[in-house]
Amino acid sequence: MRTRMLAAGATLALIAAAAGAASPDAAHLRLRLERMLVTGSALYVAAHPDDENTALLAWLAQGRKVRAGYLSLTRGDGGQNLIGTEQGDVLGVIRTEELLAARAVDGAEQFFTRAIDFGYSKSPEETLRVWGHEAVLADLVWVIRSFRPDVIVTRFPASGGGGHGHHTASAILAVEAFSAAADPSRFPEQLRLVEPWQATRLVWNAWRRPGDPPVPGRLTVDVGAYEPLLGRSYAEVAAEARTMHKSQGFGSSPRRGSLPQEFEHVAGARAESDLFEGVDLSWGRVPGGDAVTALLARAAAEFDDRRPWRSAPRLVEALAALDRLPANALVAAKRAELLEVVRDCLGLWFDVTSPAATAVPGRAVELTVTALNRSPEPISLRRVEVPHTSTGAPAGGALEENRPFDAKVSTVLPASVPHSLSYWLREAHGPGTYTLPEGSPVGAARSPAALSARFTVDVAGREVSFDVPAVHRWTDPVEGERWRPLAVVPPVTAGASKPVVFFPDAAARVVRVTARAHAAATARLDLELPAQWRVEPASVDLAFAKPGEERAVTFTVTPPPGTTTEEMVVRLDGAPARRAVEVDHRHIPPQLLLPLATARLVRVDVARPVERVGYVMGSGDEIPEVLRQIGFRVELLSDEELSEGDLSSFGAIVVGVRAFNTRGRLAALASRLMSYVESGGTLVVQYATSRETVTDAIGPFPLALSRDRVTDEAAAIELLDPGHPLLRIPHRIAAADFEGWVQERGLYHAGTWDPRYTPLLSMADPGEKPTRGALLVARHGAGTYVYTGLSFFRQLPAGVPGAIRLFVNLLGGGRSGD
Repeated sequence: MRTRMLAAGATLALIAAAAGAASPDAAHLRLRLERMLVTGSALYVAAHPDDENTALLAWLAQGRKVRAGYLSLTRGDGGQNLIGTEQGDVLGVIRTEELLAARAVDGAEQFFTRAIDFGYSKSPEETLRVWGHEAVLADLVWVIRSFRPDVIVTRFPASGGGGHGHHTASAILAVEAFSAAADPSRFPEQLRLVEPWQATRLVWNAWRRPGDPPVPGRLTVDVGAYEPLLGRSYAEVAAEARTMHKSQGFGSSPRRGSLPQEFEHVAGARAESDLFEGVDLSWGRVPGGDAVTALLARAAAEFDDRRPWRSAPRLVEALAALDRLPANALVAAKRAELLEVVRDCLGLWFDVTSPAATAVPGRAVELTVTALNRSPEPISLRRVEVPHTSTGAPAGGALEENRPFDAKVSTVLPASVPHSLSYWLREAHGPGTYTLPEGSPVGAARSPAALSARFTVDVAGREVSFDVPAVHRWTDPVEGERWRPLAVVPPVTAGASKPVVFFPDAAARVVRVTARAHAAATARLDLELPAQWRVEPASVDLAFAKPGEERAVTFTVTPPPGTTTEEMVVRLDGAPARRAVEVDHRHIPPQLLLPLATARLVRVDVARPVERVGYVMGSGDEIPEVLRQIGFRVELLSDEELSEGDLSSFGAIVVGVRAFNTRGRLAALASRLMSYVESGGTLVVQYATSRETVTDAIGPFPLALSRDRVTDEAAAIELLDPGHPLLRIPHRIAAADFEGWVQERGLYHAGTWDPRYTPLLSMADPGEKPTRGALLVARHGAGTYVYTGLSFFRQLPAGVPGAIRLFVNLLGGGRSGD
């Protein structure tokens, strides 16, 4: 990566331009000009999206004007989701884009390692074992050697106290990487592309409990300082950035006024009064940098906010001076910054758009390339280069002020062009780390653009080139202009309509597969099934005349006897198909994922003690769809239906995960749910977080939630009352029903409860005391109330047979039938 950057010369991949972002206003341009004079850098290290201190990042990037980066070891794939039902890898993609949206606000850069957020971990030892200590350390060292920070800051202390094994592990790894990055004997294979790097110091972004006395020796920075050019403080900038973490529910209100941050020395040179004490933040650290300083300082002093283009010639001189300096990572990074400033001072706009959102290897791609000079400065377009075999590339010419130059270009993608898969998702992975193919851009937030055009323009007598990714744009009648990256896809994608297909008895089931064309194509579609499973028809031939056509194909699949869980593969022309998965949330660009088209086949005998189930959806889960597949009639209940509907018509009502946190009306409607139980209904309440519930009355009797959880999905389970109806009707629950669970047993168990509740299960993580609050049941009037912190929202969509059997028992409330 660094070699490519150094060899690229005066080029810049303009992601902001591809996104259609407006050029920055004059105040931001002035800040960026001033930032060109600063050569320092700082890297913030933590475990997850939303762990970062956005106020500090804003202060670093826009206050101290250093190059700031956030290294999140994971992409947050194991968390919960407040804006949809996405989990796992797809949620990781959403949170990656949310982090990038946050960085666009606070001005920092974003990095990752290959570590997977495998869910809550209670110890750093477990975390490092699951991740693979050396693999993640190698990635962290690579980012440090590439980014070359002067100061490294950890969000959490290495000694513990971060409340999560991932948190402490991130600090432990940062301490190790601080030294390892400077040691040429550590990860020497990296030294073909980067050099060892010793940061000046490592500090912990410390905290104190309210009322605790100040800790001697800590540095203090006020990130609540006001920046007149921005018209707000760095803490106010931070609130906007943090609100981008919408899937985590981290919308933030601005804080105004002083906001001190403390830093505790960990390693390297101790600082007495300033984070960058002893660090040369000027161009003097680069041999020959004085000439660059003089040119940049003059450009900043002469900057005219009404006529920013007047700074461009001086900035191009600085670019020439930069090109005469020894090539290194700092010079390459500042060159990229300077090119962006040149572009924005001139109001240059470059665009590469495709009328379609997808392109197919071996087929032509039609593009419109646009160049616009929004200044009176004389700018000439020298050439536009589109890779591969292209026709119609414009010869160029003078760019008249504020008159777009447009041209149609056609290029044929080679058949060998890879599909647009997120680089960390190209190969199957285990629970701890992504498997990165050779050549992956380790540490990068995204894969490189599928297709880019290079615009070369003449500015003040110097050729400057900009690489602009191709995008698809459209107008949404509500949101206005939207865009998405152009994606390279197979000619045909296909996938089962459901990721898990349930067979609650021995009868055959219809499996529906949808195939979509991205080009005119033919294909033979079939299902690869395990032995003893039968399918009809054996295959179906498809023919598509044009892109966008779809075919829905139905197969009849017959399961073998007995309980089993298997994998089905959808194939096209005998090879595993790719499934097109659209991820579309308004605060991030839409994403197209191409996972392998597989589905789980779950054969488990399920009796139905009730027929009609009401579901009070919380933050979003897929349990209703699972229940429908196994034969229940499920209706999602609105607040109005809860308030005025006939609840007695439901055999059971389920309250979804975090509903008591996210649905404010439940504060008033909880009593109606309890009346439903008292009249003979069964109410199953799934977990709510222990803080900020809309009411304390989540059960008919006093019940306090805790933060207790069992993170070991294989933890032993003790049935406290095996004869209880909930554990034997209609399915007799045994130890085997807790095999094959995923990620965790449960979370936010009940902590204390009224004696009228009966705990049914006991469990514990290794070395901990058992918790008995994962499953409570109480009779209330003629009905049954259940609180459960078991993570059914993960287990049922994953097709875990025992979890399905137990959940159905809960719906029955101990009854064998209606």
